Amino acid sequence: MNTDNSIKLINLIRQEANNFLLKELKKIGLENIAPSHGDIFFVLFKNNELTMTEIANKINRDRSTVTTLVRKLMKLGYLDEKENPEDRRSSIIFLTKKGQGLKDDFDRISKKLYQMEYQGIKEEEKELFLKLLNKIYSNFK
Repeated sequence: MNTDNSIKLINLIRQEANNFLLKELKKIGLENIAPSHGDIFFVLFKNNELTMTEIANKINRDRSTVTTLVRKLMKLGYLDEKENPEDRRSSIIFLTKKGQGLKDDFDRISKKLYQMEYQGIKEEEKELFLKLLNKIYSNFK
């Protein structure tokens, strides 16, 4: 049987990245936001407003998970919703002023995470690494 610890290492990297993000969020007073909320913020920073289904598709999560995450962010005052004029069965989610105010902090934290991730790694190594990760990911589809 051929085995290695690549999946374990990927999981450990994910855990360390999440720990880093939690520390950085705490530094700016955001102890009630989890790394899982970050994807929602980033798609809304980029797209301004989206339906729950659009958010779910863009961040590759199921709609029920996104609904739970979005509802928490709404309760905290970072997001709000309005009626979707094209489909009354869905609503449009958007950032409040409070949510928009996080963009610079999130950009700074993302940049720090990226720099930490690729510290000491050459550009060609990064390209190969990403190519291999994409191949591995496609093997599971």
